[in-house]
Amino acid sequence: MRKWFAALPLFALAACGGGGTDAQTAGSIAPPTGGTGTGTGGGSGGGIGGGTGGTATPTPTPAHFLDVGTTTSFQAVGGLHSLNVTETGVEGVEGPRLYAGNAATVRAPSGEISYNPRDGIFTVTLADTAANVSLNNYRFQDPAHRTDYGGVANPQWGTPTNLTDFNYLEGVGPSSSTERVDAITFFYQRPGSQTKYVSLAGYVRNAFNPTRNPLANTANSESVFERGAFVFGESTGRTQIPLTGQATFSGGMLATMVSNTSLDTARFPTYFQWITGTSELKFDFAAATMSVLMNGTVSAANYGGQIIDNSFVGVASGSTFKAEGTGKIDLTKTGGFTGNFVTAAFTQPNGTVVRPDFAKVNGSTSTAGANSIDGSFYGPNAVNVGGGFRIIGGIPDQRVDILGAFTGAKK
Repeated sequence: MRKWFAALPLFALAACGGGGTDAQTAGSIAPPTGGTGTGTGGGSGGGIGGGTGGTATPTPTPAHFLDVGTTTSFQAVGGLHSLNVTETGVEGVEGPRLYAGNAATVRAPSGEISYNPRDGIFTVTLADTAANVSLNNYRFQDPAHRTDYGGVANPQWGTPTNLTDFNYLEGVGPSSSTERVDAITFFYQRPGSQTKYVSLAGYVRNAFNPTRNPLANTANSESVFERGAFVFGESTGRTQIPLTGQATFSGGMLATMVSNTSLDTARFPTYFQWITGTSELKFDFAAATMSVLMNGTVSAANYGGQIIDNSFVGVASGSTFKAEGTGKIDLTKTGGFTGNFVTAAFTQPNGTVVRPDFAKVNGSTSTAGANSIDGSFYGPNAVNVGGGFRIIGGIPDQRVDILGAFTGAKK
């Protein structure tokens, strides 16, 4: 038991949450105010009074979208999923595992991220009933919520390791039971490192009873695991989005995945894995079309702080991921752009290619998959893009679901 608690250094942190904040309209930043003028003047006796006129002091240009003067809120666009587990106590026999996932759209986001620059506080709200995820106004306000990798205190297990230019915030969740561990991690890419007006972000929640170690497969032990990947930032005004010309954007990609292909054979449990990498998007504004290319690498599955052997997961750690898609810009209907993937595949370390079959329902096969791409423009004159995507495997007796997010800066 002592070893199990050591895997969760966040026990030393105080629980916090609740409390909403007054915020501006989602995705907005107040316009800069005008300059101020100063002047001097004087005169004495019968002399002629004089002075110099005021000199305008320009308002500094914000360095990035979190460089704001007051608390500001931003919509979270991406995907969330959850896995509720009840163990049977019998080795090799999987108990009830309720899985749910959902991809947000620009007009129906996953939630809201608020930032208070005066106190350095992030408040996170994630609300998606289709994904069985509900985190209401969770406030990261303790300075000790900020953590990183290296040393004794690290982000909790299940959080992607050492992401470049990312900050990690971690605390104890809002559970009312003193016997239940409820650990929450929110991590985000520092704005300005790749994109100034939109950032990748992720979410991890692990909730379980520490007296019933899930690794021990104790009968009737219940656990809740949630993961998410999304973007948040300063949306571009519609009149600033180009109607002509072409542009290419490059940035990052972050995805959370379940890939269990064993439900009809060995019936291994389902585990979460992360995919991290890059994205490139090309737009033809006159034709209102777009294309996207994503490349990434799959991390090892992690459960209870223990790395899961590749033989228990559908896609081996270290596999590369590549996906290509196309879409349309439709500011009126979607508020940005939407599309679908044409191809997607994993190449495992041994060279084996694994293709999630996301073919739609048709008259010739039993496959019933789906996929989506939803994004929008960020920053002045649409200098950044960001959004979310999903790929759902449609083969019977498999649980394959990839939920991710992407960003891009105009080249």
